[in-house]
Amino acid sequence: MKSVSASDAKQNFGALLADAAKGPVRIVRHGKAVAAVVPVGWLEKNGPLVDPRAVARAAQQNQDRAREDKHRRIALALLTASPKDRKAMIGQAKKMVDRWQAEQLCSQDYIAGWSAWLSLAPTDLAKAMTSTDDAWAKPMRQNSPFVLAA
Repeated sequence: MKSVSASDAKQNFGALLADAAKGPVRIVRHGKAVAAVVPVGWLEKNGPLVDPRAVARAAQQNQDRAREDKHRRIALALLTASPKDRKAMIGQAKKMVDRWQAEQLCSQDYIAGWSAWLSLAPTDLAKAMTSTDDAWAKPMRQNSPFVLAA
């Protein structure tokens, strides 16, 4: 990456822009990099890496995908478990929801939602937990009684 002093950048702004059109240019003041001028194409390509909001959104999307994958694995385990093991998994999740209720650990919306889901047949529970169509499915996966179970 080319470097120019802050005073040179100020005095030769046109040259700075011409250089920046070819690639990123570091601007240095008192021996320390203080800024960079980059071509538009570079910014469009690397902008998400630079914009903290874009980085945060990408991290949140990765976390949401990880939760969705985890609940797919839980759903698969529920559907392939023996009836005894399935009953134990659902029972453990119900105990967790009961604890949320007793200790007021989360919103009544999640308690009511998970209570309703856990009363469904296992195939319907698996569909609800892994749904991408239901607006509540993503928030429900963020606060899941199965988090410790799988």
